Amino acid sequence: MCSPPASRLVDLSGDGPARGAVHGEELRGAIAGALDRWRDGIATRTGRAAGEYVADFLGSTGHVATTARLSPDLYGELLAIAAASGQPRDDVLAYNLMDEQWRYDRDADTGCSVVATVLDGEGSTLLAQNMDLPAWMDGAQTILRIAAAGDAPDQLVLTSAGMIGLFGVNAAGLGCCVNTLTDLPADPDGLPVAVVVRELLRRRDTASAGRYLSSVPHASGQHYALADRHGPRGYECSAAGCAAGPGGPDLLHTNHALWSATTEAARSTTTHARLRALRAGLPAVRRSGDVRPLLSSPADGLCVRPAPQRPSVTFCSAQFLLTAGPPAVSVALGRPDLVPWQPIGWS
Repeated sequence: MCSPPASRLVDLSGDGPARGAVHGEELRGAIAGALDRWRDGIATRTGRAAGEYVADFLGSTGHVATTARLSPDLYGELLAIAAASGQPRDDVLAYNLMDEQWRYDRDADTGCSVVATVLDGEGSTLLAQNMDLPAWMDGAQTILRIAAAGDAPDQLVLTSAGMIGLFGVNAAGLGCCVNTLTDLPADPDGLPVAVVVRELLRRRDTASAGRYLSSVPHASGQHYALADRHGPRGYECSAAGCAAGPGGPDLLHTNHALWSATTEAARSTTTHARLRALRAGLPAVRRSGDVRPLLSSPADGLCVRPAPQRPSVTFCSAQFLLTAGPPAVSVALGRPDLVPWQPIGWS
């Protein structure tokens, strides 16, 4: 079976500090490069030194304290990533608050496109996503393969070097994809998106994952697309609470709220066009059982190329086939129109 380059696939096990130590040590160079580009972006965008900006950002929010209180194991993982990579603790913590930083800056013309559908007659669900991020993040694509521990199953988590996670799937057959929703209210003391995603992937089905979403305070407006072999469920979560979608065999989402009351207009300039493209492409996905051609096509705007007016890019893509056994996982670590899709195994 094909595998990504060794530097892109990191096997983690044990508790949070043990996982973070391996992550930080094995990806030391990639983390340094990603954080340098992140700091340069802060200086260019704000005209401020990154250290001053980070101090103000963390000092004005309670995200770190909430993480330490509600998810101490993942907090320990974050601290260990910083220590093992030789990076300042506060920089690593702030870097992991990606969606929360967008809300703090009021600057988030990025987007993600999610599609899920029940495959007729197969007893399975297809869940997939294009993750669109600032173009400077390109090159840090990483997969974390996390061994089962306690009640948590094995996990495959797509991320950027130095971050605990963007989205992923577990061996019990639960997948989680996400879309930022800047039209929903934020909570400066809420639990960060990256932490919520990792906590969700410790659950084994959409029912238990949905209960978790309803039990925690949410830092950022976010759509969580959860799916298992029985079908998808969508939840739009924010400071206003957690609203479940209407249900059904299909779930399509981009970057504007579909069933929650909004506080402002969505900042993504392409969100409605991408949702129309998903709707148009869904019949072909149902027939073929494969979403990769749809997500790999730049013609419909789903696969994002960077441009001066919109310096974001499709950072990675993934397709999860959720069945009674461990899901079949296929990923593109980069723009899917340029890099090959490859299967990722569970061991």
